[in-house]
Amino acid sequence: MRRPYGGWELGLSPRTINSFRQNSPELVVRDAQALLGLDERECEVLRDILLARGINKWLKARRDIIRLKSDTKAAIKAMLSNYDKTDPAQKAELKLLMQYQKALRRICHQSRWVIWPRIANAAQAERHLTIEGTRA
Repeated sequence: MRRPYGGWELGLSPRTINSFRQNSPELVVRDAQALLGLDERECEVLRDILLARGINKWLKARRDIIRLKSDTKAAIKAMLSNYDKTDPAQKAELKLLMQYQKALRRICHQSRWVIWPRIANAAQAERHLTIEGTRA
C-alpha cells in the first residue's frame, strides 16, 4: 500500500523499504526538499548532482530493464503457442530466452536494501555492500 508521504512515515528499514515509491529523480528531490528544507535553488543543484552522477541514467536503465523483462516474457509466451518440441533450433532459442528472462528477473527482484559504504570508488565499494531484507 502506497502512503501519501512516500513511505517516510513508516520509518526506513529492510522491512519497510518496499513501501517507498521509486524510479524518478524528482522523488529524491521532493524528499530532500521536504526532509531537509531545501529551497528551489538547492533543489536545482540536487537535480544537477543526480544528473552528473548518472542517477538519472540508471533510473531510466532500470525502467528499460523492467520493460525488457516484460518483452522477454511475452516473446516466450508467443513462442510457446507455436512450439515444436522436435525442432532443435526452436528448443535452443526458447532455452536461451528463458535464461535471459531468469537473469532479468533476478536483477529486477533483488532486495532494495543496499547500503553502499562511504567509498567513492564504485569497484572498491561494491565489495563491501550490505544487502538485507526481502526481495522487491
